[in-house]
Parts: sequence; structure tokens; C-alpha cells
Amino acid sequence: AGVLTTVHLQLPFRNTKCEQDRDNVTVKHMIGAFIPQCDEEGHYRPLQCHPSTGYCWCVNSTGQKIEGTNTPPGTKTPNCEAPDHPKTKCEQERDNVTVKHMIGAFIPQCDEEGHYRPLQCHPSTGYCWCVNSTGQKIEGTNTPPGTKTPNCEAPGKTVAL
Repeated sequence: AGVLTTVHLQLPFRNTKCEQDRDNVTVKHMIGAFIPQCDEEGHYRPLQCHPSTGYCWCVNSTGQKIEGTNTPPGTKTPNCEAPDHPKTKCEQERDNVTVKHMIGAFIPQCDEEGHYRPLQCHPSTGYCWCVNSTGQKIEGTNTPPGTKTPNCEAPGKTVAL
């Protein structure tokens, strides 16, 4: 009499892309490398933070960084569940200079909506000038320290500080 034997084949457990990326860095013992954060189901957590640098950012479902969500250390982390508007050019330039701790460098001044303030002043040099909506200096508006600042609402005029 023949004996019927059932053979169970175990398929290899498939890790998600996030788990594979995380394990790849962990196995290589890459000190200081970013290790992706995965949730309980193995998917990328929407908020990713690099413990060595302090930067945080939002990612999509494939782990790709969402432009404009990068935040430097010591600042408010982005809300990746309901993200604020992506960072504007002004905010990106401001954050880039701030993070690099470039002593004496000009830091663009942005308004509450992230747009360039019409009047820009460099605290280290004392110079002030007007800019257009893209942050470009408007010729003829540069004023040296100790003088009246330009009135960017009415070019050609000055205002006392």
C-alpha cells in the first residue's frame, strides 16, 4: 500500500520595500546612515526623521521624500497626515542658510504665507533693499546702514525705521 505524503513548501517571507531598505542599512552597520522608519504593517511611516542630523520630512507610500517638507533640527516637524503647504522658495532658502549656520550670511525674510517680504535687510551689514515676488533685488533700492530704509510699497521713497 502506497503512503501518500504531503509536502509543505514554505515560501520565503517577503519583506516590504520599507523593511528591505531598513534591514539593508541595519545589516551593513552604516554608522550615521538614515534608517527608514516602517509602521507595524511594514509600510513607510509618513514622517521620517534622521536621528543623527535632526532633519525630518514627509514621504509618500514608496518612501520618496515629498518636496518642501524638509525641516531642520530644532524646528517644528511637518504634519505628514495633513501637510501644510509645501515650502516656498523663500522658506527653502531661509532654512538652507539657517541650517548651515553660515555666520554673517544673509537670511531671507519670509512673510506668514512663505512669500518674500518686500523689504529685506541684512543685520550683519545694515543694508536694506526691496525685492520682487521671486526674491530678486530691485535695482536702485539698496540703502546703506544708518540711512532711511527704502519704502518698498512706493519705490523711490524712504521710510524711517
